[in-house]
Amino acid sequence: MDLQLKTLAKISVCLLLFSIVSLVGCSKRDATINVDDDDPKMLAAIAKARETLPQFWAKFDSPQPGEDNFCLKVKIRDGKEVEHFWAEKLEKKDGKIFGSLANDPDLVHNVKLGDRIEIPEPDISDWFYMRNDKMVGNYTMRVLFDHMSPSEVAKYKALLADP
Repeated sequence: MDLQLKTLAKISVCLLLFSIVSLVGCSKRDATINVDDDDPKMLAAIAKARETLPQFWAKFDSPQPGEDNFCLKVKIRDGKEVEHFWAEKLEKKDGKIFGSLANDPDLVHNVKLGDRIEIPEPDISDWFYMRNDKMVGNYTMRVLFDHMSPSEVAKYKALLADP
């Protein structure tokens, strides 16, 4: 199988992207979509998420009424495979970040749903939290709009605080 077909196969793993994540935040039932590690749009979204991570931490440390369900997307490596997971139930302790994985793995086998992991800050690829039932952040999801139907895009944009 050539590289383009592999890429298309990865992207089409599951197009029911974040159906639960977008509705209620992190969830073990949300589906994933895989894109190439060097996808320029995804790399830009990750860069924006990382650039705005201080804003996330400021809200996490001092949430206002209506701000909850703080989640981080973290890169997990298993040999040559790399997969990004949402982590929930976040905790900062002794200068470290911890969270529980909210997704079932598709590619990696060294973690599973619900595992409590230490999250190295350089491995954070996105973040979000809910503000009055609207999602703030989740920059990587926006890149995946290209792989959704117009009705799905409209549904997810309606959930975003800043579509």
